[in-house]
Amino acid sequence: MPVMIDSYQHRTGEHCASTALRNILAHRGLDLSEGMIFGLASGLGFAYLRDDSLSPTRIFHGRTMTLESDLGPNTGIDLTDRPEPDDDRAWQILRERIDDGEPVMLSTDTFYLGYHNTTSHFPGHRCVVVGYDDASRTVFIADRKFSDYQRCSFDELRRSRNSPDYPMRCENQWGDLGADVGFGGSLGEACSAALRRNATEMLQPTSDLTAGIPAMRELASDFPSWSELDDWSWAARFGYQVVIKRGAAGSFFRPLFRDFLVEATPHLPKIGELALASRMDSIAGRWRDLAALLKEQSERDDCAPELFVQSGAVMSELADAEQSLFEDALTATGDSA
Repeated sequence: MPVMIDSYQHRTGEHCASTALRNILAHRGLDLSEGMIFGLASGLGFAYLRDDSLSPTRIFHGRTMTLESDLGPNTGIDLTDRPEPDDDRAWQILRERIDDGEPVMLSTDTFYLGYHNTTSHFPGHRCVVVGYDDASRTVFIADRKFSDYQRCSFDELRRSRNSPDYPMRCENQWGDLGADVGFGGSLGEACSAALRRNATEMLQPTSDLTAGIPAMRELASDFPSWSELDDWSWAARFGYQVVIKRGAAGSFFRPLFRDFLVEATPHLPKIGELALASRMDSIAGRWRDLAALLKEQSERDDCAPELFVQSGAVMSELADAEQSLFEDALTATGDSA
Protein backbone atom coordinates (compact mmCIF):
# COMPACT_ATOMS: atom_id res chain seq x y z
CA MET A 1 0.00 0.00 0.00
CA PRO A 2 1.26 3.53 -0.77
CA VAL A 3 2.25 5.70 2.18
CA MET A 4 0.61 9.12 1.74
CA ILE A 5 0.18 12.28 3.83
CA ASP A 6 -3.50 12.74 3.08
CA SER A 7 -3.85 15.90 5.17
CA TYR A 8 -1.34 17.88 3.08
CA GLN A 9 -2.95 20.60 0.96
CA HIS A 10 -1.03 21.48 -2.18
CA ARG A 11 -1.52 24.94 -3.69
CA THR A 12 0.23 26.03 -6.86
CA GLY A 13 2.31 29.19 -6.84
CA GLU A 14 4.75 31.48 -8.60
CA HIS A 15 8.11 30.17 -7.38
CA CYS A 16 9.12 26.68 -6.37
CA ALA A 17 10.77 27.35 -3.00
CA SER A 18 8.33 29.97 -1.70
CA THR A 19 5.41 27.79 -2.81
CA ALA A 20 6.85 24.75 -1.07
CA LEU A 21 7.58 26.68 2.12
CA ARG A 22 4.15 28.32 2.16
CA ASN A 23 2.40 24.97 1.83
CA ILE A 24 4.55 23.13 4.36
CA LEU A 25 4.14 25.90 6.94
CA ALA A 26 0.38 26.02 6.29
CA HIS A 27 0.32 22.25 6.89
CA ARG A 28 1.72 23.04 10.34
CA GLY A 29 -0.79 25.83 10.97
CA LEU A 30 1.20 28.94 9.95
CA ASP A 31 -0.64 30.30 6.91
CA LEU A 32 1.22 33.13 5.13
CA SER A 33 1.10 34.42 1.56
CA GLU A 34 3.76 33.35 -0.90
CA GLY A 35 4.97 36.93 -1.22
CA MET A 36 5.36 37.22 2.56
CA ILE A 37 7.29 33.94 2.67
CA PHE A 38 9.58 35.10 -0.15
CA GLY A 39 10.31 38.39 1.59
CA LEU A 40 10.75 36.88 5.05
CA ALA A 41 13.34 34.58 3.51
CA SER A 42 15.24 37.58 2.07
CA GLY A 43 14.71 35.89 -1.27
CA LEU A 44 15.42 38.62 -3.81
CA GLY A 45 18.88 38.45 -5.28
CA PHE A 46 21.15 38.37 -8.26
CA ALA A 47 23.97 36.03 -9.22
CA TYR A 48 26.07 35.78 -12.37
CA LEU A 49 28.03 32.68 -13.39
CA ARG A 50 30.56 32.34 -16.20
CA ASP A 51 31.60 28.71 -16.55
CA ASP A 52 32.45 26.97 -19.81
CA SER A 53 31.62 23.59 -18.23
CA LEU A 54 27.98 24.62 -17.82
CA SER A 55 25.19 24.79 -20.36
CA PRO A 56 24.70 27.61 -21.10
CA THR A 57 28.15 28.99 -20.34
CA ARG A 58 26.69 32.26 -19.03
CA ILE A 59 23.92 32.11 -16.42
CA PHE A 60 22.29 34.72 -14.22
CA HIS A 61 19.62 34.17 -11.60
CA GLY A 62 17.30 36.42 -9.63
CA ARG A 63 16.89 34.98 -6.15
CA THR A 64 19.37 34.34 -3.40
CA MET A 65 21.02 30.96 -3.04
CA THR A 66 20.27 31.10 0.70
CA LEU A 67 16.50 31.73 0.61
CA GLU A 68 15.68 28.42 2.28
CA SER A 69 18.30 28.80 5.01
CA ASP A 70 17.60 32.48 5.75
CA LEU A 71 13.91 32.09 6.61
CA GLY A 72 14.66 30.55 10.01
CA PRO A 73 17.16 33.15 11.28
CA ASN A 74 14.97 36.02 10.05
CA THR A 75 11.80 34.80 11.76
CA GLY A 76 12.63 32.33 14.52
CA ILE A 77 10.87 29.52 12.65
CA ASP A 78 12.69 26.26 13.38
CA LEU A 79 13.74 25.46 9.80
CA THR A 80 17.16 24.26 8.73
CA ASP A 81 18.20 23.54 5.16
CA ARG A 82 20.49 20.52 5.33
CA PRO A 83 22.74 18.76 2.82
CA GLU A 84 23.25 15.00 3.08
CA PRO A 85 26.39 13.66 1.38
CA ASP A 86 25.24 10.02 1.46
CA ASP A 87 22.51 9.15 -1.06
CA ASP A 88 21.29 6.12 0.89
CA ARG A 89 21.06 8.10 4.11
CA ALA A 90 19.17 10.87 2.28
CA TRP A 91 16.57 8.35 1.11
CA GLN A 92 16.28 6.83 4.59
CA ILE A 93 15.65 10.26 6.17
CA LEU A 94 13.00 11.03 3.55
CA ARG A 95 11.14 7.76 4.17
CA GLU A 96 11.25 8.23 7.93
CA ARG A 97 9.78 11.73 7.67
CA ILE A 98 6.99 10.60 5.36
CA ASP A 99 6.26 7.66 7.67
CA ASP A 100 5.92 10.21 10.51
CA GLY A 101 3.41 12.24 8.47
CA GLU A 102 5.82 15.08 7.66
CA PRO A 103 6.03 16.38 4.05
CA VAL A 104 9.61 17.11 3.02
CA MET A 105 10.96 19.87 0.80
CA LEU A 106 13.79 18.68 -1.45
CA SER A 107 16.24 20.32 -3.82
CA THR A 108 16.29 18.68 -7.26
CA ASP A 109 17.52 19.07 -10.83
CA THR A 110 14.44 19.07 -13.08
CA PHE A 111 16.45 17.43 -15.89
CA TYR A 112 16.12 14.08 -14.09
CA LEU A 113 12.44 14.38 -13.15
CA GLY A 114 10.63 12.86 -16.14
CA TYR A 115 7.37 14.69 -15.58
CA HIS A 116 9.10 18.03 -16.29
CA ASN A 117 9.88 16.92 -19.86
CA THR A 118 12.93 19.16 -20.10
CA THR A 119 16.24 18.76 -21.91
CA SER A 120 18.07 21.42 -19.86
CA HIS A 121 19.51 21.16 -16.38
CA PHE A 122 17.99 23.33 -13.64
CA PRO A 123 19.47 22.34 -10.26
CA GLY A 124 18.04 23.79 -7.07
CA HIS A 125 14.39 23.31 -8.00
CA ARG A 126 12.38 22.80 -4.82
CA CYS A 127 9.44 20.43 -4.52
CA VAL A 128 7.70 18.54 -1.72
CA VAL A 129 7.52 14.77 -1.34
CA VAL A 130 4.21 13.71 0.21
CA GLY A 131 4.26 9.92 -0.24
CA TYR A 132 5.87 6.83 -1.72
CA ASP A 133 4.90 3.40 -3.02
CA ASP A 134 7.32 0.52 -2.63
CA ALA A 135 5.34 -1.73 -4.98
CA SER A 136 5.77 0.60 -7.97
CA ARG A 137 9.00 2.17 -6.66
CA THR A 138 7.60 5.68 -7.09
CA VAL A 139 7.28 8.81 -4.98
CA PHE A 140 4.45 11.35 -4.99
CA ILE A 141 5.57 14.96 -5.44
CA ALA A 142 3.77 18.26 -4.91
CA ASP A 143 5.40 20.59 -7.43
CA ARG A 144 4.78 24.32 -7.86
CA LYS A 145 3.07 24.54 -11.25
CA PHE A 146 1.24 21.20 -11.21
CA SER A 147 -2.16 21.13 -9.55
CA ASP A 148 -2.03 17.34 -9.11
CA TYR A 149 0.63 15.22 -7.46
CA GLN A 150 3.31 13.99 -9.83
CA ARG A 151 4.95 10.59 -9.80
CA CYS A 152 8.59 9.78 -10.39
CA SER A 153 10.63 6.65 -9.80
CA PHE A 154 12.94 6.13 -6.86
CA ASP A 155 15.86 6.16 -9.30
CA GLU A 156 14.76 9.43 -10.92
CA LEU A 157 14.47 11.11 -7.55
CA ARG A 158 17.88 9.84 -6.45
CA ARG A 159 19.56 11.20 -9.60
CA SER A 160 17.75 14.53 -9.36
CA ARG A 161 18.85 15.04 -5.76
CA ASN A 162 22.59 14.46 -6.23
CA SER A 163 23.52 13.43 -9.75
CA PRO A 164 27.29 13.10 -10.36
CA ASP A 165 27.10 13.80 -14.13
CA TYR A 166 26.46 17.56 -13.99
CA PRO A 167 28.87 20.10 -12.46
CA MET A 168 26.22 21.69 -10.22
CA ARG A 169 24.85 19.15 -7.75
CA CYS A 170 21.96 19.50 -5.30
CA GLU A 171 23.79 17.58 -2.56
CA ASN A 172 20.55 16.00 -1.29
CA GLN A 173 19.55 19.33 0.25
CA TRP A 174 16.32 19.11 2.25
CA GLY A 175 14.31 21.30 4.61
CA ASP A 176 14.33 20.07 8.21
CA LEU A 177 11.32 21.66 9.91
CA GLY A 178 11.35 21.32 13.67
CA ALA A 179 8.55 21.42 16.19
CA ASP A 180 8.35 25.23 16.53
CA VAL A 181 6.91 27.01 13.49
CA GLY A 182 6.04 30.24 15.32
CA PHE A 183 7.86 33.58 15.12
CA GLY A 184 10.54 34.32 17.67
CA GLY A 185 9.20 37.88 17.96
CA SER A 186 6.58 39.91 16.14
CA LEU A 187 5.85 39.78 12.41
CA GLY A 188 7.05 43.38 12.16
CA GLU A 189 10.41 42.45 13.69
CA ALA A 190 10.73 39.56 11.25
CA CYS A 191 9.92 41.84 8.28
CA SER A 192 12.54 44.33 9.41
CA ALA A 193 15.22 41.67 9.90
CA ALA A 194 14.46 40.08 6.53
CA LEU A 195 14.47 43.37 4.63
CA ARG A 196 17.70 44.44 6.30
CA ARG A 197 19.41 41.15 5.38
CA ASN A 198 18.16 41.31 1.80
CA ALA A 199 19.29 44.91 1.32
CA THR A 200 22.69 44.27 2.84
CA GLU A 201 23.30 41.20 0.68
CA MET A 202 22.36 43.06 -2.49
CA LEU A 203 24.56 46.05 -1.65
CA GLN A 204 27.51 44.27 -0.03
CA PRO A 205 27.18 40.56 -0.89
CA THR A 206 29.03 37.97 1.17
CA SER A 207 28.21 35.09 -1.22
CA ASP A 208 31.01 33.02 -2.75
CA LEU A 209 29.29 33.65 -6.08
CA THR A 210 29.48 36.88 -8.06
CA ALA A 211 26.33 38.33 -6.54
CA GLY A 212 24.21 41.37 -5.75
CA ILE A 213 24.52 44.82 -7.31
CA PRO A 214 28.24 44.29 -8.11
CA ALA A 215 27.28 41.22 -10.16
CA MET A 216 24.58 43.19 -11.99
CA ARG A 217 27.19 45.78 -12.96
CA GLU A 218 29.58 43.04 -14.04
CA LEU A 219 26.93 41.52 -16.30
CA ALA A 220 26.09 44.96 -17.70
CA SER A 221 29.72 45.32 -18.76
CA ASP A 222 29.96 41.73 -19.94
CA PHE A 223 26.78 41.53 -22.04
CA PRO A 224 28.36 42.89 -25.28
CA SER A 225 30.94 40.06 -25.20
CA TRP A 226 28.15 37.46 -25.32
CA SER A 227 28.03 37.92 -29.09
CA GLU A 228 31.40 36.13 -29.24
CA LEU A 229 30.16 33.01 -27.43
CA ASP A 230 29.64 29.77 -29.32
CA ASP A 231 26.38 29.33 -27.39
CA TRP A 232 25.23 32.97 -27.67
CA SER A 233 21.73 31.90 -28.72
CA TRP A 234 21.23 29.44 -25.85
CA ALA A 235 22.71 31.88 -23.32
CA ALA A 236 20.23 34.53 -24.51
CA ARG A 237 17.33 32.07 -24.46
CA PHE A 238 18.14 30.86 -20.97
CA GLY A 239 18.43 34.47 -19.80
CA TYR A 240 14.98 35.23 -21.18
CA GLN A 241 13.57 32.11 -19.54
CA VAL A 242 14.96 32.82 -16.07
CA VAL A 243 13.42 36.29 -16.12
CA ILE A 244 9.97 35.38 -17.48
CA LYS A 245 9.59 31.64 -16.90
CA ARG A 246 11.20 28.98 -14.70
CA GLY A 247 9.22 29.94 -11.60
CA ALA A 248 10.32 33.60 -11.61
CA ALA A 249 6.81 35.10 -11.12
CA GLY A 250 6.89 36.59 -14.62
CA SER A 251 9.48 39.30 -13.87
CA PHE A 252 12.59 37.83 -12.25
CA PHE A 253 10.96 37.32 -8.83
CA ARG A 254 10.47 41.08 -8.42
CA PRO A 255 6.63 40.87 -8.20
CA LEU A 256 6.94 38.49 -5.23
CA PHE A 257 9.18 40.96 -3.43
CA ARG A 258 6.79 43.79 -4.30
CA ASP A 259 3.98 41.81 -2.67
CA PHE A 260 6.11 41.36 0.43
CA LEU A 261 6.78 45.11 0.58
CA VAL A 262 3.04 45.82 0.33
CA GLU A 263 2.24 43.42 3.19
CA ALA A 264 5.15 44.67 5.30
CA THR A 265 4.18 48.35 4.98
CA PRO A 266 1.77 48.39 7.99
CA HIS A 267 4.66 47.08 10.12
CA LEU A 268 7.32 49.34 8.57
CA PRO A 269 5.58 52.57 7.47
CA LYS A 270 8.74 53.98 5.85
CA ILE A 271 8.32 51.38 3.10
CA GLY A 272 5.26 53.33 2.03
CA GLU A 273 6.84 56.74 2.57
CA LEU A 274 9.73 55.73 0.30
CA ALA A 275 7.38 54.13 -2.27
CA LEU A 276 9.45 50.95 -2.28
CA ALA A 277 6.64 48.70 -3.53
CA SER A 278 5.73 50.86 -6.51
CA ARG A 279 9.40 51.32 -7.35
CA MET A 280 9.88 47.55 -7.31
CA ASP A 281 6.91 47.23 -9.64
CA SER A 282 8.58 49.60 -12.10
CA ILE A 283 11.82 47.64 -11.79
CA ALA A 284 9.93 44.44 -12.63
CA GLY A 285 8.72 46.06 -15.85
CA ARG A 286 12.28 46.94 -16.83
CA TRP A 287 13.31 43.31 -16.29
CA ARG A 288 10.62 42.35 -18.78
CA ASP A 289 12.18 44.81 -21.25
CA LEU A 290 15.52 43.06 -20.82
CA ALA A 291 13.89 39.66 -21.33
CA ALA A 292 12.30 40.86 -24.58
CA LEU A 293 15.73 41.81 -25.95
CA LEU A 294 17.17 38.41 -25.04
CA LYS A 295 14.18 36.57 -26.48
CA GLU A 296 14.53 38.49 -29.76
CA GLN A 297 18.23 37.63 -29.89
CA SER A 298 17.61 33.94 -29.21
CA GLU A 299 15.14 33.66 -32.10
CA ARG A 300 17.59 34.97 -34.69
CA ASP A 301 19.56 32.75 -37.06
CA ASP A 302 22.60 34.98 -36.67
CA CYS A 303 23.73 37.03 -33.69
CA ALA A 304 22.89 40.75 -33.60
CA PRO A 305 25.63 42.24 -31.36
CA GLU A 306 23.64 45.46 -30.89
CA LEU A 307 20.96 43.51 -28.98
CA PHE A 308 23.53 42.43 -26.40
CA VAL A 309 24.81 46.03 -26.22
CA GLN A 310 21.24 47.19 -25.54
CA SER A 311 20.87 44.45 -22.94
CA GLY A 312 23.96 45.76 -21.16
CA ALA A 313 22.50 49.27 -21.10
CA VAL A 314 19.22 48.06 -19.58
CA MET A 315 21.13 46.00 -17.02
CA SER A 316 23.12 49.07 -16.02
CA GLU A 317 19.85 50.98 -15.47
CA LEU A 318 18.51 48.12 -13.39
CA ALA A 319 21.63 48.07 -11.23
CA ASP A 320 21.20 51.79 -10.52
CA ALA A 321 17.50 51.40 -9.72
CA GLU A 322 17.96 48.39 -7.42
CA GLN A 323 20.91 49.98 -5.63
CA SER A 324 18.84 53.07 -4.89
CA LEU A 325 15.88 50.97 -3.73
CA PHE A 326 17.91 48.81 -1.38
CA GLU A 327 19.75 51.80 0.08
CA ASP A 328 16.35 53.23 0.93
CA ALA A 329 15.21 49.82 2.21
CA LEU A 330 17.96 50.00 4.84
CA THR A 331 16.60 53.37 5.86
CA ALA A 332 13.16 51.80 6.19
CA THR A 333 14.53 49.35 8.73
CA GLY A 334 16.32 52.07 10.72
CA ASP A 335 19.74 51.47 9.17
CA SER A 336 21.66 53.49 6.61
CA ALA A 337 23.73 52.43 3.60
